Amino acid sequence: MHQPYYVSLDNREMNSPIIIFRTLFNYYPMALLASMYPSLKINFNITPVLIKQIEGIASGEIHDNFLEMLAKDDVKQEELNLFLEQLPDFLFKKYRVINLLAEKLKGNTFSSRDLFDLKIYMHLVSFNPLLVDQQIESLFKKGRGFNIEDQECLYKKEKEILSKVMPLYRELQDKKQIEISTSPFAHPILPLIFTTDNARKTATSLSVPEGLFSFPSDAKMQLLEGMNVYRHTFGTLPKGIWPSEGSLSNEVLELFAETGILWTATDEYVLYQTLTHSLSRGHYNIWDFNDKVSLFFRDHTLSDVIGFSYQNMAEKASASDFIRRLENIRTTENQSLVTVILDGENPWDFYPEQGVSFLTSLYHLLTDNNQIKTTTFSEALQENILRKKLNSISPGSWMGNNFDNWIGREPANKAWRILRQARETSEKIFATLPEQQQKMLQEAIMIAESSDWFWWYSLPADPKIKRRFDFYFRRCIRRMYEISSVTLPEYLCLPIEEYGYEETFPYITPVIDGKNTHFYEWYNAIEIDPSHLWGTFMPVNFPIKKVFYGYDAENIFIRLDIKEENSIDIYLTFHDSTERSFRINQDITAEESSLVFAKNEIMEIQVPRKLFPSDEKIVFFTITIETSDGRQFKIPRFDYFKLIFKEKENWIV
Repeated sequence: MHQPYYVSLDNREMNSPIIIFRTLFNYYPMALLASMYPSLKINFNITPVLIKQIEGIASGEIHDNFLEMLAKDDVKQEELNLFLEQLPDFLFKKYRVINLLAEKLKGNTFSSRDLFDLKIYMHLVSFNPLLVDQQIESLFKKGRGFNIEDQECLYKKEKEILSKVMPLYRELQDKKQIEISTSPFAHPILPLIFTTDNARKTATSLSVPEGLFSFPSDAKMQLLEGMNVYRHTFGTLPKGIWPSEGSLSNEVLELFAETGILWTATDEYVLYQTLTHSLSRGHYNIWDFNDKVSLFFRDHTLSDVIGFSYQNMAEKASASDFIRRLENIRTTENQSLVTVILDGENPWDFYPEQGVSFLTSLYHLLTDNNQIKTTTFSEALQENILRKKLNSISPGSWMGNNFDNWIGREPANKAWRILRQARETSEKIFATLPEQQQKMLQEAIMIAESSDWFWWYSLPADPKIKRRFDFYFRRCIRRMYEISSVTLPEYLCLPIEEYGYEETFPYITPVIDGKNTHFYEWYNAIEIDPSHLWGTFMPVNFPIKKVFYGYDAENIFIRLDIKEENSIDIYLTFHDSTERSFRINQDITAEESSLVFAKNEIMEIQVPRKLFPSDEKIVFFTITIETSDGRQFKIPRFDYFKLIFKEKENWIV
């Protein structure tokens, strides 16, 4: 469970709805749901910057402008727009009222009553179904025409929940039902804080300049400060650390051992990249790094089906499927530990019932199953589970055997250079500062090293999101210079990355034969790397390497570059005035599907434009991939592929 630090270091104000929304929709309900199944053991990792923000809002130390909207009668259009663009898209699809009010705001057709109603509704939809009591239910039924009493009711409930979140987690840990681990303070990629040269040791295809950044002392500072926040909140030191994004290296493991950490975890692919010999299902064992710290390796298939596939199924059926998968492992493995790790918030946005039915069904099935035992990581260290030794580890993260999502592309490399310059400047001045300023500077340094800023410099995304996170990063860097009383570099006034958009005219005429017939066949098509379509991260063994699409006067063309070892079914769904879906696999002929397609070296698909109304100039579509082991992945995960039809001009070059 993690959120970056949205708070201004200048005035402790927050202009984001995310902490309130996620606390009401995910963080508190997850603990509440766990409390309903006292015999179930669950592990929660809560990052220190998230703890600081939740507790800071609850105590009043942080002024959350989204929450404080409920303490004042008026609200400005600009304020609502700022918060609306940060709320998850699924809310606008699920709740008709908020979508209607948001459209009125966008079209400048709103009244003062609409602004008040929208303010209330933005908070109302933040309540997870588990938290919907009679009062909340009555407000949903009311729908419009809210009043001051309704506003006060929501404000009181939200403040009360904020004050309960961490105490509830602590209570569950004190009862030994759950284990809480934490991460380095501001969620940095520790191997890169030690030295960005660690990225050069990985299987990366990107360019990482040598000696870009290296501050090993900052890695230790991040870890120790994270442990201090944990101790202040939970009354003890953590036994385990989830390294930010599962990012590990030998230096990081040595640091964990030095500071008394008993265990850590990452993805199984890091283990298999490390081993010089093949080892089937070695991630079901516990591995000890030089007898200093124990490692658990995440089963990425089981984690991915929860994170990406079950959102396309009925939730209760998904829970049963998960138990079936566990039982299949049990029949072939003796006394083995299956480790499932995933985000605490992201998957549930896309579930039919926001994950409530899935989690309640799963917890119930696990509670009743006497063949499957749930355990915490620390308890697992005492179990009779096979242990193996590990002398070193290949640098990597739970997104693969590289750090490409945080370094290697020019905007991210530029951000690392800016951070290094600010860090070197602060290092020269640090000893001359008063103690209070030193603490403020250390805080600014740690937050500037957060993984989140470099993530958004590394991945394609909505320019609004990229601009927002660029602002957060440059705000941290400016704060470092201000505390150090050093003149700000002029480049901090400009975005690190340009966010322009160039419209493409993908007019193509490929031959549908399953082969890349000639170089220019798909040259003008829109080309998509699926790894850029995930707001968090792509499943490790996703079966599609590239997606291409375009059109001519008669047809839409889609190409999928499929990894050779994968046998898949493809579901092509068009979301126009009449939604329609086509299934494509090796057992279906083109005549049966109404499409022309061929699979050989690549999969090529031709969709007649006559299937769509002639007056529709924009086509939206999604692609769902189903693998032979039953996993399902929809791309784009959050959006649609889009084609805008234009007439081809008769250019002669």
